[in-house]
Amino acid sequence: MQSLTASDRPQTTRGRWIWILSGTLTIATIGAFGGWGIVRAVNPPNGPVPMTAVPTRIVTVTQPVTALNVQSYGAPIKVTTAPGGPVKIAESITYDSGDGGPPTVTDTDSRGLLTLAAPACASGNCSVGFSVTVPKGVTVTTAASGGPVTVVGTGAADIDSGGGPVYAAGISGPLTVTADGGGVTVNNASEADLDSGGGPVTAAGITGKLTVHADGGGVTVSHAPTAAIDSGGGPVYASGIGGPLTVNAEGGGVTVTGAQATQIDSGGGPVTASAIQGPLSVAAEGGGVEASGVTGALNVDTGGGPLSATSLASSSAVVRGEGGSVSLGFLTTPALIHVDTGGGDASLSVPGGPYAVNADTGGSQESVLIPTSPDASNSISVNTEGGNLQIAPA
Repeated sequence: MQSLTASDRPQTTRGRWIWILSGTLTIATIGAFGGWGIVRAVNPPNGPVPMTAVPTRIVTVTQPVTALNVQSYGAPIKVTTAPGGPVKIAESITYDSGDGGPPTVTDTDSRGLLTLAAPACASGNCSVGFSVTVPKGVTVTTAASGGPVTVVGTGAADIDSGGGPVYAAGISGPLTVTADGGGVTVNNASEADLDSGGGPVTAAGITGKLTVHADGGGVTVSHAPTAAIDSGGGPVYASGIGGPLTVNAEGGGVTVTGAQATQIDSGGGPVTASAIQGPLSVAAEGGGVEASGVTGALNVDTGGGPLSATSLASSSAVVRGEGGSVSLGFLTTPALIHVDTGGGDASLSVPGGPYAVNADTGGSQESVLIPTSPDASNSISVNTEGGNLQIAPA
């Protein structure tokens, strides 16, 4: 293991803070991290304590690096890529001038793993932000403890922001994000497992499986081959899902546009689903449901909310309304329809015929305007338990 140690400068009371890697590096004073100030203040009970910022330095690492591990204890972390190499590191240190000097920055390069940290800032009144440029394909692990994290163009990445916002893009390997309440934005990544801990999540252009846990944060996803979403109560917007989609919203509203086989449990929130190229299963627990353009089997339990489904090409539809009204409109001839409204009205429109119809309205108004035959291969069964019924030609 090769360690970056102090050069010909004297040691500060908190250790070294200029890096040397195998005797070969370049150090330059530059401005980085945008608006980092030279002096800032914190406000303990006895009044403000002056904070001093060390001018940003760049270190060029010529040793091969295949993996990067960065821990910032609340300061920003930014990792970007450039073709080839070498690795370049910019650090920006802010510390309490009354503590005797800048904090120690620990950094080692062992068998291709570059580790960067400032352990003193875990409990001390200081921070060290890192901006690192690495070759494409490098594996990245970050822990920011509340600081913002940006990772762009790397290989596999494991990001823990500890509450800070996360932005990741162009990740060629598996991506894991834990944000503890921070917002998460991901663009163009491989397989992604995102846990915002309550913050909003936006993900687009995922080429592998997408998994999202938001704990109440809103979720917006698009263009993924498959997705499993648990918003924990936040609203969900999903579009362009090329394969199976599952959504658990726990009371949040759900909107899906363009997906394959789709399973939704809104937990009471409203559901809108359109252009579903496969089966659609919905449990709304009282939320209203609107569906259109479903090509596979339709299975809906509204839990009492209304259902309106149009432009259906489903071969079968099974609906439980539990008191809510049900309206179904078919473009193609269904083989099986079974509806139990639990007291709500039912309105169906179907093409062709004849159908074997079994209807029970409990004495309420009943209107069947389509061709019927008890021997027909296509069947319609409706029980409204007191609701009105109309079955009309499409």
